Amino acid sequence: MSPPDRRALILYATQTSTASDLASHLSDLLTRQHLQPTVHSFATLPTPSLLQSYPLILLLVSTTGQGVLPTSATPLWRQLCRKKLPPTWLAGVRFGVFALGDSTYPKFCWAGRMVGRRLLQLGAEEVLGRVEADAGSEEGTEGAFGRWADAVRSWVRAEMPLPEGVEEVPEDVMLPAKWGVEVGEAAEEEEGQTEGRAEGEGEVMATLTENKRVTPEDHWQDTRLLTFALPSPRHWDPGDTVSLQPQNHPSDVALLLSLQGWDPIADRPLTFTPHPPSLPARPTLRTLLTHHLALTAIPTRRFFALAAHLTADENHAERLAEFADPQYIEELYDYTSRPRRTTVEVLQEFHTIRIPLPYLFELIPPLRARQFSIASAPAGDGTGDGTRLQLLVAIVKYKTVIKTPRHGVLSRHLSTLPPGARVGLTFARGGLAADVPATTPVLMIAPGTGVAPMRALIQARTSAAAGTAAEEVGSNTLIFGCRNEGADYYFKDEWARTEGLRVWTAFSRDRAEGKGGKRYVQSVVRERGGEVWRIVNGGGDGEEGKEGEKGMIFICGSSGRMPQAVREALIEVFEKYGRMDRAGAEGYLKALEKGGRLRQETW
Repeated sequence: MSPPDRRALILYATQTSTASDLASHLSDLLTRQHLQPTVHSFATLPTPSLLQSYPLILLLVSTTGQGVLPTSATPLWRQLCRKKLPPTWLAGVRFGVFALGDSTYPKFCWAGRMVGRRLLQLGAEEVLGRVEADAGSEEGTEGAFGRWADAVRSWVRAEMPLPEGVEEVPEDVMLPAKWGVEVGEAAEEEEGQTEGRAEGEGEVMATLTENKRVTPEDHWQDTRLLTFALPSPRHWDPGDTVSLQPQNHPSDVALLLSLQGWDPIADRPLTFTPHPPSLPARPTLRTLLTHHLALTAIPTRRFFALAAHLTADENHAERLAEFADPQYIEELYDYTSRPRRTTVEVLQEFHTIRIPLPYLFELIPPLRARQFSIASAPAGDGTGDGTRLQLLVAIVKYKTVIKTPRHGVLSRHLSTLPPGARVGLTFARGGLAADVPATTPVLMIAPGTGVAPMRALIQARTSAAAGTAAEEVGSNTLIFGCRNEGADYYFKDEWARTEGLRVWTAFSRDRAEGKGGKRYVQSVVRERGGEVWRIVNGGGDGEEGKEGEKGMIFICGSSGRMPQAVREALIEVFEKYGRMDRAGAEGYLKALEKGGRLRQETW
């Protein structure tokens, strides 16, 4: 009789690396149960047929944009949606889904739900209740994952019990390292790849031609308009994004090298077994810490669980273990997330931690690319040749309760780049506004840097409308909000020159003449309610009015209270000017979303 199959597949789809970090945590959990976990992203699974070979599949699925999977997960998802797959294709496979999302989006955790439904259609059995993590909730993603991980552990204990005489690996026992590392000799230092990084797959090397600050020097927020020259013409649609790979600040790299006593070997070549696919051949520690590892990431519970094994100081070990304990999740939040304490800072405070090189990738997560909405259209500069691209970037710098300035790892780097610098850009489809007919009126609600993709849409529509009769072109209306008209009213002069564009503004820190209080974009929605209703409903009186083409609404900007406040203002407008009751107005809003006429992109 053959032994029971104890293999498990952990499959994740991620946009910001959260799901991949949790997948590693889940792998540790299963390993302690003597299962044999294999971890893949949707993008790295060699073939969809592998799903049929695992008795247990655990999926961690992030939702992005308009309720869709991350871009990298799309190819596998399309394969799974093939109509020719029979309803018994995954018969005998058991699975569970952990869905990651943000409830400020209307299609909260939509991608996780879709994946779960599709696996059921293909004959798999869902043996774990789906948990949906809301990043903005009090529990947070970590808390929701803790609940799901407990459920996974309990299910494995009951349904895949350990063989006679075998015990679980206790939490206070460190698991073996997944990599072997060999450090080259001092004489080999020149062979190590220290300068720069390898060009990423699909990356376009652009040249920075202008790095312009668009806020006053004395304004607290430093915002840049970055202009890039592309090596060849390229098309993109409004709402598309580019990803840029950050690099850590030299001071953070030097600090970690010093803390760990790695200075003598910092520039020697390293050989990893097996070799991580994302790394260049024989990188140096300096290369890894500069270009590949997230030194300023906020440490997770998994970090503290492993770090507790890497110190000889009993007090430090005890405190680190407490942070890894789910019952102290509030203390962990207060120590890490609330002050935005970084990995390097934790290693500095717990200075007795010594990281063996084979555990380096286990302790410090990879440095992920950052995504930005493109702030220009290919024809935005009037040439139409698609070789000029612009980004609107707010430089992240602030203080928390521990008073130490926080810096965005990428924006800090970008703020210092001189014209002529070469920057790698990776394009991705955004899906926000690629299919807007030229005749459709659009209402764009975009505070702050949320105006970036709307500027691309305005430029694209203005360019397409050139030489077209006015009655054949849909109207463009922008509701823009910022703190001060004189400080962060982005593209003010450009809007004044743009033919056919109406701009309604809300300056939250400038008091309106003769009035007090703050005005936000949702305030303008209410004030201009009649006009908003005519844009959305085609100029008709009531729900059936058909005097013109019905419009579309875009909401772009920072997540948090703004999206929900705008949605509430829209519902009130629909009630008043559409002559609906509350239930009817809410239903109208949902119908707009379902029909693709209300779209939201927040971050």
